[in-house]
Amino acid sequence: MKRVTITDTHEWTIKSLRKEERMLKDSFLRQRVMIVRLIMEGYLGKEVAKRGGYFQSIS
Repeated sequence: MKRVTITDTHEWTIKSLRKEERMLKDSFLRQRVMIVRLIMEGYLGKEVAKRGGYFQSIS
């Protein structure tokens, strides 16, 4: 499976995203920052989708 990549980080690092994630009060924004951070850490798209609550299994 092909990995999802971030092409431009806008000078954000994994550490700074984690710090920003903790400070956000809006849960939707916090979740989006977490997803970007996980992709930067090297997680696969399916793993990130599961953690973000976007994964639905087809039965």
